[in-house]
Amino acid sequence: MKDENYSRIFIHNINCSLVRSSGTDLHTLRLRVTHGGRRIDLRTRIRITPQQWDSKRQRVKSNYSLNGHNSSDINTVIDSYLLYIHNYFRDCELANRNPSLPDLRSKFNSCFKQTKEQRSSEFFLLFDEFIKEQCSVKGWGKDMVNVYNRLRDKLQKFNPDLTFLALTTKNLEAFKVYLSRTMYNDALKKNLAYLKSFVNWAKKKHYCVCEDYDSYLPKLPQAHISVKYLTIDEIDRIYNLQLELGSRLDQTRDMFIFQCYTALRYSDLRQLRPDNIYINDNGKYIIRLLTEKDDDAVTYPLAQRAAEIYQKYAKNIYDGGRLFPILSNAKYNIHLKELGKAAGLTGEWIDYEYRLTQKIEVRTPKCNLSTHTARRTFIVSAINEGVSTDLIRLITSHSDLKAMDPYIEATMKGTGSVISALDKTYSKS
Repeated sequence: MKDENYSRIFIHNINCSLVRSSGTDLHTLRLRVTHGGRRIDLRTRIRITPQQWDSKRQRVKSNYSLNGHNSSDINTVIDSYLLYIHNYFRDCELANRNPSLPDLRSKFNSCFKQTKEQRSSEFFLLFDEFIKEQCSVKGWGKDMVNVYNRLRDKLQKFNPDLTFLALTTKNLEAFKVYLSRTMYNDALKKNLAYLKSFVNWAKKKHYCVCEDYDSYLPKLPQAHISVKYLTIDEIDRIYNLQLELGSRLDQTRDMFIFQCYTALRYSDLRQLRPDNIYINDNGKYIIRLLTEKDDDAVTYPLAQRAAEIYQKYAKNIYDGGRLFPILSNAKYNIHLKELGKAAGLTGEWIDYEYRLTQKIEVRTPKCNLSTHTARRTFIVSAINEGVSTDLIRLITSHSDLKAMDPYIEATMKGTGSVISALDKTYSKS
């Protein structure tokens, strides 16, 4: 039960009255909102004479009309004003956020008073509404919300007075260059795509957007990213490390090897419970899980090493009933880099990134392991052993066959088999 002081935070009062408009006999309907010992006046577009107003009921008298609208229509509009204000305080309470009268006025004016052109200036206010709505409609999680919040911050730093009508080709090009200072082209294109989804949403809400926006399609060179995976020998080197039993590095090694043999993402490893694994009639350990990212139900037998690691941890009790003593993704990746160094992994992966048109070579030491290295290792190892990509997709919950292309290209056995076939043809000629 909420305490009395908490409930008082959201108590408010609304008074409807008329104030004289200069240079006319008509009066403007004013909504005076009182909250927390303070008050704010919200002016509306309704203009009527005092004779048409019932001050006791705070509504337009019956049998009056204004610009073709009867009293019932006008009073319905007044009711919508009041409902909007009540809902503002209710939403603040549900979000555990203190109400702000200036914030209420800004939102009210944007919703009820402005023309379409004026509303286009409410860019960042609407961006917040977009995030809020998409969380409800599309079920956005924390990660996706953070993606759009970061984009919003970048836009505001780029131009705090940005409007929809200011989304000209010139300004969009300037924003592209602004983003390129801190990100490569692939990340830049993602941010522009996120911006497009917001602008398209605003257009459906009948906000005026600069005509340049739809024709703005920048061409940016695409990065060539190597598939970062380990060979079987490198996996063995990590698996056979002599580490203190129960140490953080020992636990990190076990979780990483488990990922290498199951292709689980970090999010799925984090949610894994002992009861997600059972023994079938043939004595094989079977993993059964609903993936976090795709909501795909996956079921397949555990490899021997993964089964051994499961047995090592199944009798322990960890936070939330998890199978493993999971750290945050950031800390897990830090320990993985320590693990890569401890295993003496050598060599490096070479990527070719672009910053606008400038090509940049990026070298990553193999010892810089990450959670996704394990998943890539599973996929490439399976392809090298001739496992069909359709079967791999079922295990890894990849929805698109094209997602397998980079892994196929990365396998030396795959490309080697093509060369061998050509060599056989040549030797026969």
